[in-house]
Amino acid sequence: MKNLYTKNELNLPIPLASVFLLMSVSIHANIYSSGNIRYHSNYFQHNLLINHFDSSFNIINKIADFPLPERKQSPPDTIQGMVTDEQGQPVSGVKVIIKGTHKSTTTDFSGKFRIEAAENDILILEMIGYERYEAVVGQSSSLQIKLRKEEAVKTKAINEVVVIGYTSRQKKNVTSAISTIDSKEITQSPVANLSNLIAGRLPGVVTTQRSGEPGYDGAGISIRGFGAPLVVVDGIPQSFTQLDPNEIESLTVLKDAAAAVYGVRAANGVILVTTKSGSRGKPTIEYSMYYGVQSPTRYPKMANAAEFVLLTDEGEINKGGKPAYGKSVYEDYLNGKRKSYDWITAAIRADSPQQQHNITVNGGGDQVKYFMSAGYLGQDGMWRSGDTQFQRYNFRSKVEGKITDNLTVGMNVSGRMEQRDFPGAGAATMIGGLLRTYPIFSPYANDNPQYPAETNQSQQNTIALMNKNISGYTNDTKNFFNGIINFTYNAPFLPGLYVNGQYSYIKQYQQVKNWRPTYMLYKYNPATNTYTQGYIGNSPTTLQHDFNEETDRVSSLSLGYKRKFAERHNVESILVYEERVNKGNNFWAFREFLLNSKDYLFAGVDNNKNNNGKAFEFASRSFAGRAYYDFKNRYIAELIFRYDGSSRFPKNSRWGFFPAVSAGWRISDEPFFEKMGLKKYITDLKFTGSWGKVGDDGWNDINNRDSSNWQYIPGYTYPSGNYIFGNNPIPGLSDKGIINQYITWFTSTTTNIGMVLNVRNGLFTAETNYFFRKRTGLFATRALSIPNTFGAELPKENLNSDNTRGFEVILGHHKKYGELDFDIKGNVSFTRSRSKYTEASPYNNSFQQWRNDYTNRWTNIWWGYKSLGQFQNQDEINAWAVQDGQGNRSLRPGDIRYEDINGDGIIDGKDIRPIGRGRDPEIMFGLNINVGWKGFNFSVLLQGAANFNQYFEAEYQSPFFNGANSLAMFMDRWHRQDPYDPNSPWVPGKYPATVPGGSPNNQKTSDFWLKDASYLRMKNIQLAYTFKNTMLQSIGVRTLRVYLNGFNLITWDKVKYLDPENSNNRGLYYPQQRVINFGLTATL
Repeated sequence: MKNLYTKNELNLPIPLASVFLLMSVSIHANIYSSGNIRYHSNYFQHNLLINHFDSSFNIINKIADFPLPERKQSPPDTIQGMVTDEQGQPVSGVKVIIKGTHKSTTTDFSGKFRIEAAENDILILEMIGYERYEAVVGQSSSLQIKLRKEEAVKTKAINEVVVIGYTSRQKKNVTSAISTIDSKEITQSPVANLSNLIAGRLPGVVTTQRSGEPGYDGAGISIRGFGAPLVVVDGIPQSFTQLDPNEIESLTVLKDAAAAVYGVRAANGVILVTTKSGSRGKPTIEYSMYYGVQSPTRYPKMANAAEFVLLTDEGEINKGGKPAYGKSVYEDYLNGKRKSYDWITAAIRADSPQQQHNITVNGGGDQVKYFMSAGYLGQDGMWRSGDTQFQRYNFRSKVEGKITDNLTVGMNVSGRMEQRDFPGAGAATMIGGLLRTYPIFSPYANDNPQYPAETNQSQQNTIALMNKNISGYTNDTKNFFNGIINFTYNAPFLPGLYVNGQYSYIKQYQQVKNWRPTYMLYKYNPATNTYTQGYIGNSPTTLQHDFNEETDRVSSLSLGYKRKFAERHNVESILVYEERVNKGNNFWAFREFLLNSKDYLFAGVDNNKNNNGKAFEFASRSFAGRAYYDFKNRYIAELIFRYDGSSRFPKNSRWGFFPAVSAGWRISDEPFFEKMGLKKYITDLKFTGSWGKVGDDGWNDINNRDSSNWQYIPGYTYPSGNYIFGNNPIPGLSDKGIINQYITWFTSTTTNIGMVLNVRNGLFTAETNYFFRKRTGLFATRALSIPNTFGAELPKENLNSDNTRGFEVILGHHKKYGELDFDIKGNVSFTRSRSKYTEASPYNNSFQQWRNDYTNRWTNIWWGYKSLGQFQNQDEINAWAVQDGQGNRSLRPGDIRYEDINGDGIIDGKDIRPIGRGRDPEIMFGLNINVGWKGFNFSVLLQGAANFNQYFEAEYQSPFFNGANSLAMFMDRWHRQDPYDPNSPWVPGKYPATVPGGSPNNQKTSDFWLKDASYLRMKNIQLAYTFKNTMLQSIGVRTLRVYLNGFNLITWDKVKYLDPENSNNRGLYYPQQRVINFGLTATL
């Protein structure tokens, strides 16, 4: 029973029929004082004789029934009250309202309040994070009230309201597969990019962070392995990765047929982001910040000078040549007589700073509510030059006003500026330079910082490239604006009927400035003590300036009805009309410069200047609807449809109808469940199922976004090739290709079966889902041979198909042990895809068909040779099947040995087989632990992935690949006991013997270089303390929380030399970052 406190009376909402019987009725409540107890209703007043035993009351007799006399309202009096939490600590900022009036006040720092109220008035107490509380004013003018935190409400989990697409619903009545994160979890896990917050928290969501570069450190997201999802923020499709976490109220992922309501581009699932709104009460000002340091999780470990000289000489000897340096030089480097240069340390600093600041204002009254936010994020890069930076400024203003009793109008305006600054070379180029530069070379000629040195890799002195004053810069500025106007009208003539309207305007503007001045690298002559010019880079000086703009307009109008009949039939329906127009254009200009003068286009020369541009336009029109019914929250059914039209298709195939249906059975609410005594053990048990079709126009596939665009419109490609008229080349044009008047949507049909279990109010929780998705009509070009003289290309058609299946399991436990609050939740998901049909050219023989036909085959497979260890001696080499095409004459002990699969004595392409999984993880898992004790909170998030591989290639296969330095890992190799004596015995090692440029035998694609990339990462760990209210009164702060946080601190895996989520098998990428933050949140 709900907590109700008065000084001298307790109002008990006993069902009226219960007092017509002379029986005992037990009532349990949390009571904070004793006194007279009175039950009343609108029809009768029942004087009940009640025995009072602590917090239990037993009604033992009915004395009399008589009509309720008119109650006289006492004159107002000043009521004083004290509000505390369950631990007795004062709670400030609690809104105290007299029910049915506009009269209100707020508790002060000591939890006290004063308000004028009459006897029998009802006080409503509200505070974010606490359970709503009502109390009836009695004869006393002093009240003592305890509030319970929302986390303590036993049914919070199943009564939680979630956003599900054009509406919201209690989670217990949701019949589709969804996952959610609330604002508390979002703000307590500080990340620069919101996409990194999802990892390990949402089952079925596959995230992979390929880079840690500031501004580009977001994770790739795929729901159930389907592909890139549609992201909807406050009802509008847009990106969410650069939103300020402090603006977010909740994040919901629709993973099954529920996504059908969003139609076009929703076939891969939908991420719904809801930003915060204003709430009733005095203004609440909240300031949050964190300051942290970043450092690479891993970067290449290169050979030092002694190791480099030894491996170089060893390689020359292994191929029958002479040492390039000699043993004495090697010993000089080994003993420190000659200097070794660590280019990694010289280029990359141990840590780089980042910081974020945000301030929000939240408040309002019965007529107007508002939420305002402003934030700043700053990140520095790892390069010692300090020329890599990312800065983000953002704001949001959200106002909702009640114009009349039935009409509410809102405005949601947000903006963001992103500034990315980088040196003139990209991360891959600079990392590549660090791998290739020999450690016997100094970054500077004669170690003089004024003269960047020419090295063995003359064009790639990373120390010079990372300095914008030498190599130039890239400035990337992006401005984003979104304005949303909406209204809700509740029809007074038919309760439950409402109309919603919304209009959104998005404007994005980006300009990218690439300045590449000419620079020089130098050589030093010790004999003359002079510096001479070496390599000249960026010659001539150039400037390219890109301008991009995009607008997106979305209009929607919906008619909805929501009503409950006879206290058992819940119905809801909504019809939506939506239009979207998306336009964009780009142009760029380029000029060369005679001097490194002004970095403006007008300062360039007229020779070799250039410019170009492009534009796009997309539009869609949609009708959507959903109809919902439940009987006593027990039997649940929902029907969804979407009727979409897309400008990407011709008129005769432009429209598609995509339905979905779902149902649920909350068996735990069945009467027999309680009769069997199961209800006291099982709080909630629900079975769900869904099926639906969703259309996809191919836009989400970035790599093939234009594959179906305008396929139905004839045209030409210009310019295309050149023609010579006289001595002058004239740009030509070519036919665009054959048109396809029948290209249309490809469809995704998804089935999901789920179960939700809650035992003893969170003591044990479980949720499982099994899913299957089939896609048909995927875009592909028909594999037909046409002569070159035909002069046109074949169009895309709806040809291919595939399917994806998998499951998700979530297990949890939550319980309070005295003052210790313990919560643990783990999740695991598995997903795998199979190609059902892949268009391909006819095969010449059965082997080619077996090898290259992907129809009815699992995707995400790595093909190569099966290795059987390494040759231990020459006799093994001589006895083995020929695998080098030369009778094995090029092989040596330590080389990789391959399996002769077909047993023909020759190891060639016919022996290639599947050797492992591809680079996309098929299993994702996470474990989230939260422990609270008094004001302390400790949380840790472990996140991992499995069933995928990373492949070492190039520099990670061969020492000195393409003239590069060697990785230090190749010191563990097969080598002679005396590296300088070619006749000394071989000493086994992990890797084959060193050969300059690598061995063709050892560079074959095989499982020798395929690494199990399964990993477990400490994604987030945090220790926080929230100060008691009494400690903060003197400084005017309501609440203060401080924390120490770590992100990506530890990774357990078998890859070792590269991050398991790396984007490049050669290590040519900006490494992921390990971050330690200190932060605080203060409420005023």
